[in-house]
Amino acid sequence: MKIRLISALIGAVISINAFTYSSETNTYTYAENLAYGDFKYIIDDNHEITIIGYNGNSANVNIPQTIDNKKVTQIGKCAFEENMDIINVQLPETITKINYKAFSKCKNLETINFPNSLEVIDEYAFTTCHSLKEIKLGSNLTKLGTCAFQLCISITEISIPGSLKKVVDHTLHGCHSLETLTIQEGVEEIESTAALNMYSIRRIIIPESVTSIGEHALGYTYYYPDYTRIDATIYGYADTAAEKYAKENGFRFIELMSYGDINNDDTVDSVDASLVLTEYANISTSKTTTFDSKQKSLADVDKNNTIDAIDASNILSYYAYKAAGGNEEPVFYFFG
Repeated sequence: MKIRLISALIGAVISINAFTYSSETNTYTYAENLAYGDFKYIIDDNHEITIIGYNGNSANVNIPQTIDNKKVTQIGKCAFEENMDIINVQLPETITKINYKAFSKCKNLETINFPNSLEVIDEYAFTTCHSLKEIKLGSNLTKLGTCAFQLCISITEISIPGSLKKVVDHTLHGCHSLETLTIQEGVEEIESTAALNMYSIRRIIIPESVTSIGEHALGYTYYYPDYTRIDATIYGYADTAAEKYAKENGFRFIELMSYGDINNDDTVDSVDASLVLTEYANISTSKTTTFDSKQKSLADVDKNNTIDAIDASNILSYYAYKAAGGNEEPVFYFFG
């Protein structure tokens, strides 16, 4: 009897280890946590793999595309959280979701790619990744969770793809070094406080598709109990939510179609490049400027807060691109 009881208890323990349910990923797992090199993983109902942990100490981490002939499709909840060793991460083109706090507080993480297969970046996925320098999101992203890139203090620019219909509150909170925020055509809503405390923000590009911008969504810092407006320029189309938000909040507003158009003739061409070169020569020799504030904003197409020969060269490149049949608006060509 005692032997049968012990056997039953052992069987129960094995059953518990062999069957788990994750409320975060909404998937069932029919095996114990498995290992592949330094990676820990589980297999879901669809016979796809979620990486749930990492036992290594390498600075460069390459997530495998398959394990045992099964696709690796997710980075699990807290999988790399507070890992201070990783500096570079390479994700495969099979990843569809980065879950809650997957890379949270990886303070030395500098680079990670975001493949076009990626559809979801969950809440707090990269919060407090202080060293992350560049974020290039894929074109199929449909969800970017609250505080996803909170306190990524080293990035200087980011482009939100049009596949993402809504930028939710606090998504980019505390990105202190961010200078340029580009919202791509297709995004429809920017929620209140979506991008608070971007101390360095200078350019915010908002497309015509955006029809709703919440209170203090862009261009503000907050210290209880007050919001303070930052000296930033909003680029958008006339008679849109972008222009309304700019005017109601006292931001400088520049129409997107005029970016790079120094002489205001509705065309970005070699004449504009020549004007920029002349301005650069004036500044270099006499330290004076002939451009007004709007022209300065239009001319600085490489986003370094300086008008120089590189800006002129970039304007000429755009002119050649248009002459060859390109149809992208200047601001999206330059800001990407």
